[in-house]
Amino acid sequence: MMGCTMVRKLPSAASIGVTAVLVVATIVWTLLVVGSDVVAPLDRWALRAAVDPLSVVGQIATAFALVTEPVLVYLSLLVMAIWAFRNRMRHLAGALALMVVIGWGGGGLLRLLIGRPRPSGAPHLISTFGYAYPSAHMTAVTVGVIAIGTVLVITRRRRVTQVQWSFLGLLILVAVGVDRWLLAAHYLSDLIGGALLGSAVAAVCLVITGVSVLPPFVAQPVAARAARRRIAAEAREPSDSPRRCAVIYNPVRVSDWPGFRRSIAYELKTRGWEPAIWLETTADDPGRGATLRAIESNVDLVIAAGGDGTVRLVAAELADTGIPFSVIPAGTGNLLAKNLGIPLDQRAAMEVAFTGRTRPVDVVQVTIDDDRVDHFVVLAGIGIDAMIMQDTNPDLKRAVGSVAYFVAAARNANHPALHAKITVDDDESFRRRAHVLVLGNVGYLQANIPLIPDAKPDDGLLDLLIASPRGPMDWPRLIARVLTRHERGLNELERLTGSKIRIEVAEGEHFELDGDAAGELHSMTAEILPGALQIRVPK
Repeated sequence: MMGCTMVRKLPSAASIGVTAVLVVATIVWTLLVVGSDVVAPLDRWALRAAVDPLSVVGQIATAFALVTEPVLVYLSLLVMAIWAFRNRMRHLAGALALMVVIGWGGGGLLRLLIGRPRPSGAPHLISTFGYAYPSAHMTAVTVGVIAIGTVLVITRRRRVTQVQWSFLGLLILVAVGVDRWLLAAHYLSDLIGGALLGSAVAAVCLVITGVSVLPPFVAQPVAARAARRRIAAEAREPSDSPRRCAVIYNPVRVSDWPGFRRSIAYELKTRGWEPAIWLETTADDPGRGATLRAIESNVDLVIAAGGDGTVRLVAAELADTGIPFSVIPAGTGNLLAKNLGIPLDQRAAMEVAFTGRTRPVDVVQVTIDDDRVDHFVVLAGIGIDAMIMQDTNPDLKRAVGSVAYFVAAARNANHPALHAKITVDDDESFRRRAHVLVLGNVGYLQANIPLIPDAKPDDGLLDLLIASPRGPMDWPRLIARVLTRHERGLNELERLTGSKIRIEVAEGEHFELDGDAAGELHSMTAEILPGALQIRVPK
């Protein structure tokens, strides 16, 4: 398989070190609280009588405790996780969701295991229910403060905004601690334990999901910092051809446009590149014209942010130009990215764009009815495959993703078979009565389904899948064989390879290119262009 998995950057030694220190500190402090009397004098010294809940100060403290109730904090984190996932920041979304699971569930389990009662003077309120150590409020708010700070870093907010949040977050933590102290809901050691646990939980979640928020001078090893300084120094030197990239983006697919542009600008600035040329696709120009303008600008890199359709059109124009091409997945399928191992996480994909290796891959040129020339880089289908793409509701696709394809497939289940004449290279032509005709440059569909598992994007060959089920009962068996890759002896399924394949359909039929319905045809001649596209992939 060609690596369809999401590539995650390994955590830096500094991130692991900080996380280890926080975890150890949490464990040591917990042992001191539970297994010794070392912190008991501190708790007695800091303990005070609870403020009267009916007084002005008491009412304010009670209201603040309800506003900062852990369940509200964790629900807010879940909303942030959903927002991050919808905006292609999958690693960040995973980190936020994991913070909820470990912070909420792990903290609750720890309180049950320790079973430390609250101070005897604690009032009977919703916010003072349950065991005391570690403080659930302090754990949740600490996780929340770090989570928001992480979002500000990942979305490349201004440094002054990040610093302002650092101070505001610290004030919030102090306010929560004072509030719990006024209500006599916790011992001082409970609050310290909650802050340590919240910090450790957040750090562990960020390390597990590969999200780095440490400043470059902390997170980068000495060699990496030296390399970055060298690159910046070279960028400051006079050059006849400073490095510049063009960003071609589909505004329908890039939902958080300000954040996306801010992230790209940050990457370019920190790496010593010139400001980007921004080119937006439109209904009238879905990518070809924008790519031609990028080529005319003599850029050093073209970045495409969009779905398979945008990627196909940009790749077609970049074929044989030698200009490196990078994909920021922003669609439903993203099949080229998945087959090449390009991360679906937006920030990780940007990292690949600037630090990945350049890999030559094939492009397929198709001639429709002997007079119209087009290209694809993933798959082309004739018949039922094209009808599914054509009938997929775009609004439903945006709402439920790939499920929309199954709805369209159900509507076209009775699509008639095609009478096709097929010629591979210079071999003799043959005829088939086929329901599915798919040409593939790569082999895997969504959910890692091996439609054409032997197809490779850089082997100089084109693969053809022919499915010819005789009746309705053959479909389940055929699909099961494809999914399990046990196709030997299956007469209804053929796989052929060649550098040039011609398909003729006498009755005329719909066809699709990389998931985009492309009209009707009577013939398609597909020819491989070996290594025509220079695409950035993970090292």
